[in-house]
Amino acid sequence: MRRLTPGEALLAAGVFGVAIDLDRVRLARWPMSFGMVLGSLIFLPPGAPDDVAEAGARMRAWLLHELTHVWQFQTRPCWTLKSWAGVLLSGGYGPGLPGYRLAARWDWEELNLEQQARAVETGWLERDLAGTPFARGNP
Repeated sequence: MRRLTPGEALLAAGVFGVAIDLDRVRLARWPMSFGMVLGSLIFLPPGAPDDVAEAGARMRAWLLHELTHVWQFQTRPCWTLKSWAGVLLSGGYGPGLPGYRLAARWDWEELNLEQQARAVETGWLERDLAGTPFARGNP
């Protein structure tokens, strides 16, 4: 288990500012082929780089997706668990599945936890976080 690297913390702070308590964030490797977050713990899939900040843009965007879940847990844990259950019961997890789909126009407060994380991930890649609470944090 490890803390965020300085580069990862800089990436996170560039988007989330002080909205996440980065000192509480931990990363651990696990054998599953996907990442997962529980509270402030991010589970890294096999093959994840030792420093995500030094990886390509898609991997950095993936970390921001997972950090969105950390923010959700740190700010609204009950909502986060309820939203997780809703996604699980309404089509499950995975790119392209209903829980991840974003309409062309959306309202942040109406998105589930995965849609919010996807909005941050894709918004960061497109350099447009408009509509998210982190709009000032464009790369």
